Amino acid sequence: MNGKKKETKIVIFGAYDSGKTTTLENLCEKKTKVEYNGTTVALDYGNTFVDGEKIHLFASPGQERFHFMREILSNGLDGAIVVVDNSKGVTDMELSIMSKLEAKSVPYIVFANKQDLATNELQLNTAAQIIPTTATCGDGLQEGLEILLGQL
Repeated sequence: MNGKKKETKIVIFGAYDSGKTTTLENLCEKKTKVEYNGTTVALDYGNTFVDGEKIHLFASPGQERFHFMREILSNGLDGAIVVVDNSKGVTDMELSIMSKLEAKSVPYIVFANKQDLATNELQLNTAAQIIPTTATCGDGLQEGLEILLGQL
């Protein structure tokens, strides 16, 4: 062992306005955003430490036209968080992202976000654990990240 601390790359995926940036902001101690008019156009980045391990978190843009950025951010990821706006339900984009993660055997969890607005429980045909979250106040985020890290 070379004495270096392990570093982990987690990518946060989801449709436009699902809560990816807010999730990252509430999980990270340090963060950088690349946005235009309040919309992520390249990526959001932040990092945090969990049990002495540095966790790098990248939030991908949610609009379809930025699919190439999701592909770039996917390189070398250790795990993923798929943020679903539970008040709207799962989108085709999110289903596609989950399918790609499963095909590549990438561990991931689903954040059923906006529980403060949701009236129904998110139903998905996936083996991934679904964590109820409200990113605006941080509910469920840290617990969900720790569950994902336990799968890596």
